[in-house]
Amino acid sequence: MGPRQLCYYLNTFFGTKIAPQYTCEYYLTSKEDFQRWDAVFDNRISYTTSIHKEVRTWVADNIVRWQNEKPKFFKIEMILDDLLPSHVIEAAGGANRNRRKSSLLEIAGFSNDSNRRSERRVLPAAG
Repeated sequence: MGPRQLCYYLNTFFGTKIAPQYTCEYYLTSKEDFQRWDAVFDNRISYTTSIHKEVRTWVADNIVRWQNEKPKFFKIEMILDDLLPSHVIEAAGGANRNRRKSSLLEIAGFSNDSNRRSERRVLPAAG
């Protein structure tokens, strides 16, 4: 790789955008549903707070099609109640529907499941 090519790629490593700005831009410039889904639901939901109105409209316009077609990216439990149409929330079980659950322990790689807790325990070396 020559110096000219290196200069061309340098700007891909550095930028002034913070994660929420990039995430919102990714959503707004994406053409495909799976890309938009990735931007909103595979990142911290707080990153996209400023565009939740647009996301709510996008979800409402597409949810019936996603439920029928079942694309690989679509997992209704990942969608916050605030972003779902009310008829979809009721059909999915109302206030008791399965929702995305993540805790600090799960984010750090630990499970709340007591059966798996012992698998993650660090034990002192013998000897």
